[in-house]
Amino acid sequence: MLLVGQSLQFRRSALAGAFARDDRALVAESARAQVEAGAQALDLNFGIDPPPDEIPWAIAAARSAAPDVPLWIDAGRPAAITAALEVCARDGIPGPLVANSLPAGTGSSPADEALVAAAAAAGAGLVISPRRVDRDGIANGEVEWVMHEASLAADRALALGVTPPLFFDALAYPALLDPQGVRRSLALLRVYGRREDVVPLAAVGNVAYGAPRSVAVPLRVVYAAAATGAGARALILPVEDAACVRAVRLALGEVEPADAGEMWLCSVAAWTRDNEVLPPAPEEYREAARLIFFADRPLNTPGVL
Repeated sequence: MLLVGQSLQFRRSALAGAFARDDRALVAESARAQVEAGAQALDLNFGIDPPPDEIPWAIAAARSAAPDVPLWIDAGRPAAITAALEVCARDGIPGPLVANSLPAGTGSSPADEALVAAAAAAGAGLVISPRRVDRDGIANGEVEWVMHEASLAADRALALGVTPPLFFDALAYPALLDPQGVRRSLALLRVYGRREDVVPLAAVGNVAYGAPRSVAVPLRVVYAAAATGAGARALILPVEDAACVRAVRLALGEVEPADAGEMWLCSVAAWTRDNEVLPPAPEEYREAARLIFFADRPLNTPGVL
């Protein structure tokens, strides 16, 4: 399992003003802390449309603290990632790098093709995110169609010279807003596992977006165990959240459960992996389990308690 630290977010927390202040030391310190907490790769999240110079600046600062750790360039616009890869190549900023992400579904745009070409030229890995596929419902047919579109994008990338690793994004959405989408992400992880030359990926932190801390923490823990059981081989998650990382270790069988709650997390992994019986959730995980496994509509829908 590849654990990708999610907490280098340049639009939130202390890093929000780091670029404007030219505070490279803060970026390096934050990167080093993530690696020391167990991150094997770092997701540098720049939001939708960062300033042109910000991404290479941040990559260079993070690289100084983590010389051999894969750095994931995470931005909303493919053009921003493309420009960053080109600058890194021009300025000799070393990899390994991963472009996060290439949108897939409904064909390929010139911006998409440019990103693939830049990733190939830089020797960067690539995350394929089939988020342009129609998301109505969670039927098996739709999951198969998402897999089809992701595979088309992967085949195009490989043909254009991108070298592995290639990651397929399972499209995890906030459980408070889209509980069916959370379950669909688990179904996608199971389907993605059929293709041996790609790595099924889930962003654990997404499921807790917008939730109060009392719900967010259990949501991340339960989803981490479920995604691991469903076949994820890479997770973007807060590595400083010891309970979340331990849930992954429990699901992988690397550690023994220490109490009833941890035994239930092992059952979650077995349920998503082998379709075993899922026992009732203990109190600490009851609301998270309801949202992830049983809720049909968003909580803000009229009539939903």
